Amino acid sequence: MPASITEKIYYKMPVVFQNVLFSAYGWNLARKRYNQWFHDNLTRLKKMEWWTSQQIEEYQNKCFLDIVSHAYNTVPFYRKWYDECGLNLGNIQSLSDLSILPILTKQMVKKNQDRLVSSVYKKTTLIEGLTSGTTGTPLTIYQTKKGLAFQWAIWWRHLMRFGIHFKDRNLSFGARLPMDQNQSKPPYWRNDYYNNRVYLSTYHISEHTVTDIVTFLNRSSFDFFTGYPSAMYILASLMFKQGLRLHCKPKLIVSGSDALLPKYADLICHVFGSPITEQYGMGEFAGNMSKCEHGMFHEDFECCYIEEISRSSQPESRKLLMTGWGNYAMPFIRYEVGDFAMPSKEVCKCGRMSKCYSSIEGRLEDYVVTPDGRRIIGMNQVFEYAKNAKEIQIYQPSQNKIEFRIVADKAFGDADKKALKREFTRRAGIDMNMEFTLVRSLQRASSGKLKAVISDITN
Repeated sequence: MPASITEKIYYKMPVVFQNVLFSAYGWNLARKRYNQWFHDNLTRLKKMEWWTSQQIEEYQNKCFLDIVSHAYNTVPFYRKWYDECGLNLGNIQSLSDLSILPILTKQMVKKNQDRLVSSVYKKTTLIEGLTSGTTGTPLTIYQTKKGLAFQWAIWWRHLMRFGIHFKDRNLSFGARLPMDQNQSKPPYWRNDYYNNRVYLSTYHISEHTVTDIVTFLNRSSFDFFTGYPSAMYILASLMFKQGLRLHCKPKLIVSGSDALLPKYADLICHVFGSPITEQYGMGEFAGNMSKCEHGMFHEDFECCYIEEISRSSQPESRKLLMTGWGNYAMPFIRYEVGDFAMPSKEVCKCGRMSKCYSSIEGRLEDYVVTPDGRRIIGMNQVFEYAKNAKEIQIYQPSQNKIEFRIVADKAFGDADKKALKREFTRRAGIDMNMEFTLVRSLQRASSGKLKAVISDITN
């Protein structure tokens, strides 16, 4: 199935009109994210991050008890599940009793997405979204307007730690499709005037386009870059290889959505000439961590409690379980996110008393290499269109071939395969050889993390 008629019309418009429509899309996003709840939360959060350990503990205990009670009384899935487990919620008195509750997995969420929505809310009043994680299990998430505003207030508090102000001009490295993949001339970016940002198409970053992109960046001025570090790394690598320099340096680089590997951070900082920070979050809003000025991840305790489980193979690195109270429409309690972290044994030098971590493992965004040498990220946005697949992984044996390995549901069929082929081709801009293989299970990393892409190509 080709792109939609609306999409075709948009792609044929002059760039100036595309910028207007993209800005209208940005206005709609801002309307949902940056309302009065956002500003009230931001003011509150900037005070709360300096709370004492006792204040934090009391606050988290109260929020935990409230969300468990809310989930049991209003969410069909939790009531049935907890009753089947024989749980007596009267035994839950504080976070020290957390282990009494069972662990929630992504597969459980995917099978019960509708039953995980609280009966307090009508779905028509909620904001529907998809997780943007890097695994082959995209999830549909429902969130309240208050919850979304809260989530974005936490994100902006992180930026303000580094001197960034609300609506400062930024360059976004994203995995959406603001322009036709077959576009062969600049501009490879679109303007969101309302939010004072420019959206750079990561699907157009290649050795043939890098000079045009850098020329644009050098005649522009951005307060910060934000987005996929894997995409920033690709651009930085091409710039370094071709000896291109960035003269208009941003104040800050903000990494999110996938893992900021040390080699990524080193090259990005070297080539772009700016400091880099990182935030760990998720579409589910089950939890959040933000780095401070000293490079430590701090638990954003205002919205969650992060639990750690030791593993025998690597006892210093702990599996993360998230319990969040930022989204009452779809609560996540003891949620196994599939990532690992290294807890810090010392109080952070920044003076914040929230729990902190020195590093996070997982969330590595893998990419497919196209025949023309581009590296394509954002495979979760391809996988989400195969509604009847439990899990999906791409295996790439050569530069002109990929294989979709699929753990299928009973209803999986040709419509799902066509959707995968269509959405991948939209992003790659080139018709690669594709195969579909149904499997019982998918290859995982040694940590147990499901990788979106397994590649035999040396990148």
